[in-house]
Order: sequence, then C-alpha cells, then structure tokens
Amino acid sequence: MHSAIEIIKDEHRSMGAVIKGLQARLAAVVAGTEEPDYALFSAMFDYIEAVPDRVHHPKEDDYLFRFLRMRSDEAKGILDELEGQHAACAELLKAVRKALARYREDGELAPFRRSLDAYADFLWDHMRKEEEIVLPLAEEALTEEDWRAIDTAFEANRSNAGW
Repeated sequence: MHSAIEIIKDEHRSMGAVIKGLQARLAAVVAGTEEPDYALFSAMFDYIEAVPDRVHHPKEDDYLFRFLRMRSDEAKGILDELEGQHAACAELLKAVRKALARYREDGELAPFRRSLDAYADFLWDHMRKEEEIVLPLAEEALTEEDWRAIDTAFEANRSNAGW
C-alpha cells in the first residue's frame, strides 16, 4: 500500500475519533451524567478546523485528486462531488460552532445536537466515499511516478505537522 493511502486512512481514523468523542460527550450531557465542557467542545472543533479543513483536504485536492483527474475519466464525477464537499466542510463547521454558541447562551441543546449529528453524518459519508470509491480508483489508475509525487507530498505534510 502506498504511504499516502495509509496517511489518508490514519487521518480519517483521527477525525472519526474526534467526531465520536464529541458525540459521546454530548450524549453524556443529554443523559445528565456530565456537565457540558464548552472548552473541550471548542478544542475539538479547533482540531477539526486545523486538520481536515486546512491540512487533509488540501492535500487530497492538490495531489491525489489532481493526479487522478489526469488518469481517470471515471473518477471525475466523484472527485467533483468530494471537492465540493471539501469546500462545504468549513461552512458546516461554522454552523456547528454557531449552534454551540447558542447552546452556551440559552441552554437549548437540541439544535446543537442536530447540527453536530448532521456534520458527523456528512463527514462519515464523505470519508466512506474516499476510501471505498476514490482510493481503489487511484490504485488502479495512477502510475508509480504519480504515487511517488503523491506519497512525497503526504509524507512531507505529515512530517511538518509533527505526526
């Protein structure tokens, strides 16, 4: 397996763990077993903003998706969809943060919970499409030279981030 694929899957697992952690903490608040930890929620959203939106998605767009567009007409439709979702992620996260701020101000939990669940569902579906559709297409269509460039970019980004 190419190192870029391993890095993508590792980053997906990390994002998934943060989302599951957010949902678990919120479920505990709903169940009455925990008080809301607004600082923790904000820190988790900061991670989502810093890693997926600023590091992970640009790497995919600039390297994996760009090379795959050159090699596979079949991939163009799903790549258009996923790139559009990358652009939408930041707006969805803003909506979740706004719902958190409203919850903190007025104690209305349901809109925050709905917003977080919608974001989580969106992200799960997005990552599934990348792993089940795009990565197999890439493994089939890309050349070893393509993979060298992609792997180098993903590894450099990981090294620079300290992962």
